[in-house]
Amino acid sequence: MKEILRSFVTMLHTSSGDVFFTNDKRRKTAIVASIALILSSFIIGWNYYDVMWWISWYKVIEKNGVSSILSIYDLCQPPACKAPYPPLAILIFVSVYFIAMLAPYQLRYLILKLCLVVIPTLIAFYVIKRIRGSDIALVWLLSLPLLQILFVLQFDVLIAMLTLLSTVYIASSKYSKASITLALATLTKQVIAIILPLHILFVYRKCGYKKAINYLLIFLLTILLFCIPFYIASGKAFLDNLLSFHATRPPQDLSIWALSTYVLEYEISKYNEILDNLWIIPFAITYLIVLYMVQKETEKRCECNHNNLAIIAIFTSLLLLLFITFNKIGNLNYSVWFVPTSLIAFDLRKLKKFILLTTMLVLFVSLPYGLLLLLVPATGYQRTFIAEDIGYWDARALLMQSMNYYVVYVASLVQQYIVIPIIPIHIAVPSDVLELLQCMEILNVVKKGLIMTLIILAQLFLISLISLHFDALKGEHI
Repeated sequence: MKEILRSFVTMLHTSSGDVFFTNDKRRKTAIVASIALILSSFIIGWNYYDVMWWISWYKVIEKNGVSSILSIYDLCQPPACKAPYPPLAILIFVSVYFIAMLAPYQLRYLILKLCLVVIPTLIAFYVIKRIRGSDIALVWLLSLPLLQILFVLQFDVLIAMLTLLSTVYIASSKYSKASITLALATLTKQVIAIILPLHILFVYRKCGYKKAINYLLIFLLTILLFCIPFYIASGKAFLDNLLSFHATRPPQDLSIWALSTYVLEYEISKYNEILDNLWIIPFAITYLIVLYMVQKETEKRCECNHNNLAIIAIFTSLLLLLFITFNKIGNLNYSVWFVPTSLIAFDLRKLKKFILLTTMLVLFVSLPYGLLLLLVPATGYQRTFIAEDIGYWDARALLMQSMNYYVVYVASLVQQYIVIPIIPIHIAVPSDVLELLQCMEILNVVKKGLIMTLIILAQLFLISLISLHFDALKGEHI
């Protein structure tokens, strides 16, 4: 273990490429901080609301046998189970969770986070290091959009890594690899398919329609290879989970469309037919404008054997940003998708602006939203409204299920031997330590208003990021 850690530190410390940290002391501090944050992320916990649905996939397969995995979309029935993910996401989680179940309970966090988040993080780190050097790769490890996924657990870093690989491959004229990695990203979260037209336009302008058709066929064959067995086994349920479920989800989280959800709450279901797909209009308009720009840019610049990594990376980030900004699911975990491609594209001046904006997006929007959604109502045994289900959940139960058992255990020791002698409070279970934060309960009164403010703030940061990417297209370095 010491040798692995030493070799990792050596790789981090190798100074090459663009210089972001102005002296060796700052670079060493960044290395220590990145290692400490990655290691601490293992023990904190996960986002139980998401993970409980994933575990339900495993329970369905455990009950019905391994062969039932192809029927998962049919067998997984709400409210006990939801499977709105493409096949690869389900296959990856079930496989990793099976391995994790062989280990003691206390190590399951470590195994899941190692496979689903840390390994993709390090692969992306290695790719960025090869292209831009160790300093910019360190920036990736310290980026807050990445760190929030490290601490909560999601598939988004895997998607970011595959998107980065696909971008690098297509710029290097490795079209088969680019097509396969993009297909794998799409099979993890279907929305990544919005990048496909960008790639096809690039390949067509650079090498003609035959190469473009070949790229498309490889992409489709990879998708069908995974999807056809599940479709044959589950039929309509497969399409319902991957298409109908998302089409009928109410606006939620920090999407601008979610303002109506927080105002109406239960009543939002009455207006779903009107609000469900309004977001497609502004997204489609801006998406087509960007594709038109792609067509113009590639017509001017995409000559055979010419390196177009920066422009492809910027357009990739831009398309992802447009989706995150305009779609009805305002999940800021998605912001990690475009971080690696932006890091390899921006010059140092724009990179500093990019880091500032993404940091502020997490610190001033994503983090406060998480606190308002779970911690604030949990301090007063309140329920919290989950737009996904158009219903209320026990906030304290969700919060405590999201925490590692040992974190809760240490908290119980602190309250027993340190807190209670100083501040006498009634303690029945470890979670009662949250009563120390009862002063936060007053925020429940203005919770709706604060969330709506955060939604508007999120849009301002996202629009600023879009503007930064448009501005980068004018740069001489492209």
